[in-house]
Amino acid sequence: MIKIKCDYLNGAVAVPTELIDKHLKLAPAASFKVLLFILRNPDGTADARQIGMCTGLSESDVCDCLVFWENNGVIEITGEKISDDAFKSTIGNAKLSAIKEYKIDSTKNETKKIKALPVKKPTQREIAQRLSESPELEVIYKEAQSILGTFGYDTQALILMIYDYYGFPPEVIITLLQHQKCEGKTSSSAIKNRAEDWAKRGIDSLDLVEQELLALEKITKTFNAVKDVAEFSGDVPTARISKFLRTWAVDWECSEELIIFALEESRRILSDTNKLLKKYVQSGIQSSEQIQQKQKKSLPKEIKKTYETEEIGKNSVLDWIKKYADGEENK
Repeated sequence: MIKIKCDYLNGAVAVPTELIDKHLKLAPAASFKVLLFILRNPDGTADARQIGMCTGLSESDVCDCLVFWENNGVIEITGEKISDDAFKSTIGNAKLSAIKEYKIDSTKNETKKIKALPVKKPTQREIAQRLSESPELEVIYKEAQSILGTFGYDTQALILMIYDYYGFPPEVIITLLQHQKCEGKTSSSAIKNRAEDWAKRGIDSLDLVEQELLALEKITKTFNAVKDVAEFSGDVPTARISKFLRTWAVDWECSEELIIFALEESRRILSDTNKLLKKYVQSGIQSSEQIQQKQKKSLPKEIKKTYETEEIGKNSVLDWIKKYADGEENK
């Protein structure tokens, strides 16, 4: 006989007998693991990544299990996002490290496949025709001229291709050009690189653009704060350095002080600094003081050695030796 050994003092999860009777034989074994987690959190779970981290399954296996239960009408998958409070309660009895790992992984910039801008540029005639057809495009060109001044054929063609192929609305294109002007990078290649980056990361609305500009400002500020310690050269960060700084300062919200501490600890090796900061974030560490306090707690207490007569006299072993010596002398 096999019985469950639990008094349910901390609550219980009800599994409908119909699901067991109907699917126990044919359902993949992992699917019941996923189902138990979903039943444990009736208010909803975030996504396959969260379930995978809390159950130990791979994200692809979780996706297969979710498809199985959805096809059988057991669960419903919607595009609705889960709130932070709901996310915390959804975790149930999963380990805290799973929550932190999920949050860190969720900060990774997701890129999507986009069509590359065509090598062949539109002709002057085609540009003029498109301007006559689209009042919206005409507004973009007028604003571009006020921002950039008189610009040549390459930029004219580039703006049209960004509009047609990336589908950016006018306000996004205009803000992009304003940002490039502020940075002093108004060449057609610089504008193209920025537009391509935004398109890959899905920055296609004014709200997302504003968030991105705040992120770029924070990256620049962090670069200026840490460049002497990190021995960065130049006045602006390279693409590789920018990527690290975006992860540390924007995605993980590490303070400049913590980044500097990690850089010094890792001897300015960026990959090692990244590992250290990830470890700190997962441990909930936000300052170097917290690290130093943890290090002090982990150190063993120093054993003080002394040969002073008063201290020795207090030692019970030495007292016994004295008594034994006195006994020998009296013989």
